[in-house]
Amino acid sequence: ATAAQHRVFAPRVSRASPARRRAHRVVTPRAAAPAAPTGAWNLDGCPDGVILSLARRLEAEWTRLPNVRDAPCAPELKSVDATAPDGDPATRIRIENLCLQTDAFRKMHLEVAWGLGGLEVLHCVIYPWAEVAAPIFAADLVAFGRRVTLCIADASPCADDLSLPRQYVDAARALRRSMLASCPAIEPRPLPDWGVAILSPEACVCVGPSKEDFPAQTQTSAFVKYLESLHGVHLLLATKIGGGYGGGTGARARAQRRFCEKQLLNDKTKRVLERSMGAALTDRYMREVLFDVTANTPTGKNARSLGLPTKRFL
Repeated sequence: ATAAQHRVFAPRVSRASPARRRAHRVVTPRAAAPAAPTGAWNLDGCPDGVILSLARRLEAEWTRLPNVRDAPCAPELKSVDATAPDGDPATRIRIENLCLQTDAFRKMHLEVAWGLGGLEVLHCVIYPWAEVAAPIFAADLVAFGRRVTLCIADASPCADDLSLPRQYVDAARALRRSMLASCPAIEPRPLPDWGVAILSPEACVCVGPSKEDFPAQTQTSAFVKYLESLHGVHLLLATKIGGGYGGGTGARARAQRRFCEKQLLNDKTKRVLERSMGAALTDRYMREVLFDVTANTPTGKNARSLGLPTKRFL
């Protein structure tokens, strides 16, 4: 949708009610907009730099995959332009989401967000269909003023013991050695408690580049090479593992659900979004776009919901 096709949605309130002035302003595409081509999103306005360049490269790889198509995503959540109630331009955030799927991957999600006075975020998660014996690829980059401050990439296990298929372990070890050899100054960053429960001890790399790394961003460049290489391994290996990795379709579905529930414990993401989007839209966005696996999530391209119990798998 073009800029001319946007409108403002706000709660229905009386003219006299101050709630109108307090409502978060969220601009979204009109529902009647013409159908967009597969993978369409609008990154106009996103600052040039590491995050935009990486997003474009990942997008190019995804759109070349066999039988790639759009994954379901509500239009009002796929593209978000939101500002806090007081209208402060420093609270404006733009979020664009690329949501695709293939015969191997239920959802390939790439989010690029920018605003809030200089914040830039790239968030990537590739969920295999649960019937596919493969882990989840997950990665995040956070920058402020174009300086990358946080980098994380992982092949997140879909096994209760947090193990990975041997092919992934071997590839991750080799890629990590290559990253450290090219940039010995890379400093690991500790994971939050919720991350320790779902991220791989063998593939996860979490880095906090120092201030001195900018503007050259040598550490960031070495990390991005690891991210893209691990991403390539995932696209190549996901359908080749076979066997009983993760304990079968049902167990992998529960592991994917656990991954999402742990990610939803990340209060930092929630607070950042709520400032501009409000609590209700933030909660919906996090549960329907970012971390959407539930008991009713289909387990294969031709499968219905597995009908998992509704209790939390924590």
